[in-house]
Amino acid sequence: MTMTIDAHEFARLLTRYESAVAAVRSALAGITDAELDRRPAPGAWTAREIVHHLADSETNSYLRLRHLLSGVDYTVQPYDQDRWATTAALGYTRPIESSMAVLQAVRTSSFELVAPLPLDRLRHAGRHPEVPEPYTIGLWLQLYADHPHDHAEQITRARRGEP
Repeated sequence: MTMTIDAHEFARLLTRYESAVAAVRSALAGITDAELDRRPAPGAWTAREIVHHLADSETNSYLRLRHLLSGVDYTVQPYDQDRWATTAALGYTRPIESSMAVLQAVRTSSFELVAPLPLDRLRHAGRHPEVPEPYTIGLWLQLYADHPHDHAEQITRARRGEP
């Protein structure tokens, strides 16, 4: 996925990154508790679980970006997202409002750090044990710019009972 990011692509990624929470809010507009908890297929996530996952993912991305920006040698600590979704103590069955607030706040904070970066800074890399290529700030942005958008589409499908 890694490529050299030019000014046009950086602007496109930033726009996509910044609009992600709005896409999730749009997918959730008018959602009922029944729709939040509809499991579209065995093993598939409900809309409620997706929202909590987004908050968890965003907080992990927040830390990853900060480590990358610090300039130290950094190796990403992966987490088992499916296990988190099914671990009762992590509360994936609770209301979604606090997770939406986390998603919004953390994404805004990260956007404020990445948006003013010079293009050459996007090449700063760490390592991710699940990614064979260097885990650069540019790759981080490519991955997280689309992540909530992809889940917004998943929420829309889950509301209809579609996997």
